[in-house]
Amino acid sequence: MTNRRRKRGLNIDRRLLILFSIMPVGCLLAIFIGLAITWYLAPTQFVNAPVSELSQEYADEIVIMAAADFAEYDDVQRAEEILAQLKVPNTAQYVSLVAERMIRTNRGPIDKDIENVVRLADALGVSTVSMIAYVSPPTPTPTSTSLPSPTPTNTLVVQSAEETQTGVTTVEVVEPEAEAVVAEEPTPTEEPTPTDTPIPPTDTPIPAPPTNTPEPTFTPEPTAAPVPDVDFVLVKQRLLTQEENGGCAGMHNIFVDVIDAAGNPIKGVQLGDTWNNPGPVTGHKGDDKPGRAEYDLYKDGGFHILVKSDPTAGREVTSEVTELLSTDDWKIGIPRLIEAGYCPDEPTCRVLWNSGVFGEGNNSLCWGHYSWEVVFQRTW
Repeated sequence: MTNRRRKRGLNIDRRLLILFSIMPVGCLLAIFIGLAITWYLAPTQFVNAPVSELSQEYADEIVIMAAADFAEYDDVQRAEEILAQLKVPNTAQYVSLVAERMIRTNRGPIDKDIENVVRLADALGVSTVSMIAYVSPPTPTPTSTSLPSPTPTNTLVVQSAEETQTGVTTVEVVEPEAEAVVAEEPTPTEEPTPTDTPIPPTDTPIPAPPTNTPEPTFTPEPTAAPVPDVDFVLVKQRLLTQEENGGCAGMHNIFVDVIDAAGNPIKGVQLGDTWNNPGPVTGHKGDDKPGRAEYDLYKDGGFHILVKSDPTAGREVTSEVTELLSTDDWKIGIPRLIEAGYCPDEPTCRVLWNSGVFGEGNNSLCWGHYSWEVVFQRTW
């Protein structure tokens, strides 16, 4: 009896030991299955995530969705509520940045999404010259001038005094007679015999003929000058050549000049970028260049530059925005590199690009050592 009880106790202990060994594995398996079901039924969503935590494609989709909504309802407030998901400091400038990037990457006909984004940026007050050019219709070809009217004939038109029941006045055309009526000559009469007329005692002065009064000349009234769309326009942005930049181990800067409508430099103008970061002020390099400001460029993506403020305006000012000014070869693009002499032609650049010598992540050409020249001009 005692041995039987001992064996039964051993069997119970073994079952408990097996149960305790399996329970942790089962719990872990149940947790994994629960997490998988939860992820399938309620996937993770970005709620109130700033644009820096979102992918570029996702952020662009938000802008395209807001632009499509604006194209359908023409309601800026509705579009701004959609754009609020981006959580960026300056929503309007970000829409302008997306529009510029979409225009540069689109090589075909006008895309409807790009047109919607451009019109949304214009409604938000940040349209640029390239955006306006993208959505503007082509200039119509002038038509030929009309032929001159024929020489009028000697037809006499007589309008009668009677009107028809419909209220239309009847007109009768009368051709001139071919033969003229010869007037009868009057019968000559005998002239009276002239008598001597006494000479007047004094000479009566003969009045002078009237002079021609000159007609007054017409002086047209001066027309008012058109009001510019923005205070500062971008008149120059170019990549410096390799010789100007001091070779591939040369400078990496943005040289900005700000001038007035007459071409004179303006001192104290505040620059900035599309992320609302303050930039340098013109004239900080010395009085020898009062309208000059400089940016230092590194391998950090570059800047979209604009004029933020002008102390002589006494109010907020508006400005056009530059392209992306970068030191990365693949962001500058082949046309700019050819224009500055870094590539001889597009086929050669394409070969370098496809071979891996020219592209992102390679220290090719002069990667990291490019400089730009930019000029903003005030429109008043």
